This record gives sequence, structure tokens and C-alpha cells, in this order.
Amino acid sequence: MPINITSLFLKTGVVGRILGSALLLLITAPSLCLAQYQMSPPEFGDTYSFPSPEHPEPASEYLHFLDVVLLALALALAVKLVYKSRSRKGVILLSIASVAYFGFYRKGCICSVGAIQNVVLSLVDPQYFISFSAIAIFFLPLLVTLFFGRIFCSGVCPLGALQDLVVLRPVRVPVKLDKVLGSLQYVYLGLAILFAGWGLHVAFGSVNIDIGRRFLICDYDPFIPIFRRTGPFSMVLTGAIFLAAGTFIGRPYCRWLCPYGGILAILSRVSWKNVRISPDKELDCGLCADACPYGAIHELRADRASCMACTRCYDSCPRQKRLVALRAGPKKLPIKPATPPPRWESIARTWTGIIAGFLVIGSAIWLLATYIHVQRVLPAEVNLADSLREQATMDASIQEILQPELEQQQKDAMARRRVFNLGGLLLLISAGIFVAWYLWLRPKRGTGAGVPAKYLKFLEKPPPKRPAKPRKSLNDAPAATE
Repeated sequence: MPINITSLFLKTGVVGRILGSALLLLITAPSLCLAQYQMSPPEFGDTYSFPSPEHPEPASEYLHFLDVVLLALALALAVKLVYKSRSRKGVILLSIASVAYFGFYRKGCICSVGAIQNVVLSLVDPQYFISFSAIAIFFLPLLVTLFFGRIFCSGVCPLGALQDLVVLRPVRVPVKLDKVLGSLQYVYLGLAILFAGWGLHVAFGSVNIDIGRRFLICDYDPFIPIFRRTGPFSMVLTGAIFLAAGTFIGRPYCRWLCPYGGILAILSRVSWKNVRISPDKELDCGLCADACPYGAIHELRADRASCMACTRCYDSCPRQKRLVALRAGPKKLPIKPATPPPRWESIARTWTGIIAGFLVIGSAIWLLATYIHVQRVLPAEVNLADSLREQATMDASIQEILQPELEQQQKDAMARRRVFNLGGLLLLISAGIFVAWYLWLRPKRGTGAGVPAKYLKFLEKPPPKRPAKPRKSLNDAPAATE
């Protein structure tokens, strides 16, 4: 009797044995799970302090051990959701959990992308100590990729999960442009390795460039300021631009800049399994290519290197819908005709998007106005305090003038911190509500209420597109006759 290798692999626990052996190794060495920090950290605000790499924070030992365990469990769950359950909703829930924990709760500090630099520095500098947790966080996704492709990108990586959740109306990027931009991640990877291990030291004539070791990936990660709700305005703006562009261009950072994604793309070319769009027989209808926002379907098949296992193609596949219907079984109750929702529900659905949109715009303007005020007013106040401090060393009476000024500056700094914390939190929550409203809560065509009819066409869901006619499969071509 023929053996189904796929079902044997998923049902006999090979996945559990692979990831379980890694967990067993972690359990036997919890004392080695120490935090790794960048050598030259960027400025993320006065509320976060970095310990030195030579002296990790011992109190966080088991927290970092928990991070590695949760990473392994998330990878195992992603494998199940993508290959066995074939569930887009499950991947969405996993993405939300990853963004919540690895992103906002851990503030992006546990990151396989940034661990590239820790590994490089440990290979170059024998005096640099790299923890077991940093090694595990770097190699676990690579190991899983060799078996199952870019599962880490599906909903485990907080950077990719955040971008995946904001995709609203993706547009198709030309194939040639996509390939050219995709090469940038390897350039970025090379620069990150160079600066992490050696720095840049160039002397050419009168030009002398001497830059020490730096962790470029951590310094210029556009999503760290979003997860920490603080940071240099330039990086906050960069992260906002990436997210705004991500609503129309699927995962721009993952596809074109992520250095870890470049490594995963190479390994996934030789992976044991790859995403299969149809659960059984391929129809070659082309609906999956229209549903993929990342241009990862080539010749009606999921490309091993660029497919991020988001499972959007599953929902568009007629064979998948048939499989879901067969699993659900026959409906016992007769199908009731669709009835319009209550008026209060229509008004609530309509105004949820309006209020969320105004909150997004208002909080963004609030943060921007606070930043502009700081850039214009704060330097003059600081210069005044510095000049008074210099004069106070020679004239004690000036200290009486200086003290209230310093106290006022301290109060203003605390007020600005509260503005950035509250404004950033409001912006994130309202943006999340707006995305959820746009994807799932918008009133259907003809059911909106509470605003003039001429505005409803912008707030209601457009009518569903008619499915494209199946393209003729090569397998269905008539056989040649002699």
C-alpha cells in the first residue's frame, strides 16, 4: 500500500521531534540564556537604558529563555496552520499574537533579524560573548526553513506580521522592478555583516573614512520606534512611511530590505516542503495569482524563494473552498434569505470607520505638532539653561534664577514624554481599529447608514468581483493523434 509521506510526517510527530529536541536542549541550559544587546545602540528615548554587551542583565535570564521557547512553539504552530489546517484565520491570529508579544511587549528586542550581527561579531571577536538564546533565536527559523520554507515570515516574525496585517488594497509591482529591488536586501546584508564585524576603514588620498563597529540593522530598524513608541523622529517617520506604503505594496521591507529574509529566501529554495496552493488537484485558474499581494506566484505556482506562507491564496482557491465545505458537512438547517442588519448596527459599522480615521489623523497631527514645537523651541531653552549654568559657577545668585528654569524644563520633558506615549498609543490603537474595520467591519453595499448617501459609496464594501474564468490547464490539453 503506498505511504502518504506528508500525512506520515505531520501525524507521527516528526515536527514535534525536530522542535522538541531544540526545546530539550534549551531546557538543559537555561543558565546560558542571557540577553544580547547592540554595541552602539541608537537613541530610543530616556525611558529605555541599554546594559553593556559585556554585562548582560541577569534578572532577565528566564525571560529570554521563555522568548526562545515561545519562538519554537510559534514556529510549530505556523507549520500546522499552513500545511495541515490551511487556515488563513489562524495565521492572522498568530500574527496578532507575535506582534503583541515579540513586538510591543518585548519591544522588538528579541529579533532573529538583528541576531545576524551578534553571530557575526562572535565569529570575528573572540572576546565578545554571545548567549545561547541569541544563537537559538538566529538558527531556529533557519532550521525550520530547510524543512518548510519561509514559515517564520508567515506570522511569527513581528516585523513581517505587522506589515501583513496592514495590507488593504495591494497593487501589483512589475516583475523586473521587484527583482531589482529584491537585490537590495543582499546589499544591506553585506553592509550589516561588514559593520558588525569590522566597521569601515578606508583611506584614499585625502579621503579618510574611519567608522567603528556598528549594528546597522538595529540602528536603522524602522519598526523598533513603533514597538517602543519612542525614538528619533526620522526613524519614527520611516516606520510610518513603511506601514503606509504597506497598505498598497505588500511587505515592502520584507521583500526588498530585510537581510534575514534574504537568507531565508536562499534556504527555502532547497526546503523539503513548499506551499501548495490547492489541497489536491491544481486548477490553474489564476485566482491565486490575483490574491497574492507579494508577487510570489510564478507560472501559477508558489515560488519557493518569495512565498511567505501568508495563506491568502488558500482562500481564493475553489478546491480549498470545496475542501472546507466537505469538512463542514451538510447543513442541517435551511439557508435563510439574507436580511438587512438593524439600523443601529448599520450606523455603528459606518461610524466606527469614520471615528477611527479621524483619531488616526488627529493623533498623527498631535504627535507631529509636538515634535515641531520641540525642534523649534527646545534648543533655545536648552541654550539658555546652559549659559545660566556656566554663569552660576562664577555667580551664586544666578543659581536662584537657574533652578526654576531647570525645574520647568524637567516638567516640559515629562509632559512631552506623556504626549508621545499617549499619542503613540492612541495612534496605534486607532490604526488597528481602522484596519480591522476596513477588512471585516465595513457595511456591505447598500447597508450603510448615518451619513449622507453621497458619502456611503466611500464607506461601504464594493460589490464582490466576478470570479475569472479558469484558464485552460496544460494538463487538460487534448492528446496529439498520430
